[in-house]
Amino acid sequence: MAKVLVATGSGIRSFARDGEADAELVGHPISAISQEFGSLGLAVVDHQHIWQRNYAGEWSIVADAGIPLQSIVGAGATIFAGAMNEAAVLRVSPSGEVERLASFDHVPGREQWLAIGLPLGVRGLTVTADGRVIFAAVHVGGIPFSIDRGDSWLPTIPVMFDVHEVRAHPSRPHLVAAACAVGLCVSQDHGQTWRTFSDGLEITNSLAVGVLEDEVLFSIQDGPFAKRSQIWRWKLGSDHLEQVRDGLPEWLDGKVDSNWITTGKDQAAILDGGGNLWLSQSGSRGWECIAKGLPYSSGLLLL
Repeated sequence: MAKVLVATGSGIRSFARDGEADAELVGHPISAISQEFGSLGLAVVDHQHIWQRNYAGEWSIVADAGIPLQSIVGAGATIFAGAMNEAAVLRVSPSGEVERLASFDHVPGREQWLAIGLPLGVRGLTVTADGRVIFAAVHVGGIPFSIDRGDSWLPTIPVMFDVHEVRAHPSRPHLVAAACAVGLCVSQDHGQTWRTFSDGLEITNSLAVGVLEDEVLFSIQDGPFAKRSQIWRWKLGSDHLEQVRDGLPEWLDGKVDSNWITTGKDQAAILDGGGNLWLSQSGSRGWECIAKGLPYSSGLLLL
């Protein structure tokens, strides 16, 4: 049975269709949770501590980053983490050694990055299915990528597309999707080129994205303080977008923020700004609200 972990300011809560299970890391604020570390899981605990979850659901500390973090991802035995209040990426070795990547501090075009609304920060990190390419979503700084485990970085998407989240396909290494202010952006060549999908959208501003095997889900809302959101999908190979319903209301409460769409095991879960947690039956269909009144979350993980 699918289980959704919801990272909150006081621990991780666990939900399935039959109700809430035992909480994890109770009393600890969780500022990031990984969607891409198999069934193990990674989390940023107490703002700057990196923890790892084993198959039994037990957590143990890996490293102290020394600075506040807001994103994290595993690439093999190496962990990458993104800073919250500055555009920095840390690399954590299997032994727990933490290194700030000077290469990321000197990405070509970095002088064009803008702190709009929030401080410059790395909102999201993702790794391709083959583990070869790492992408970082910088607000507002585009999507730098690395093909050598962070030793060097290059820019990809235009900075003014205003990227909010980036996710790699679970099995196709060449495909990456991003939620941007201009709509859904998709690359099918490891980030070398991007196509923007926005036809049919009355609003293009997207904050969250999730990638299933044969479709990409993304949210749209009328700004960072939106009172309502919609979920749309792009089917791989298609030229058009369609709104996701089949159990979801036409408008969800509040915004669907970055890291509030998660996918796994041919299912998806969504958290909306009203604290409602939605779980699909299969792919992006058969939605059911499995929890209500949840507090603000830093992210979801579907096991």
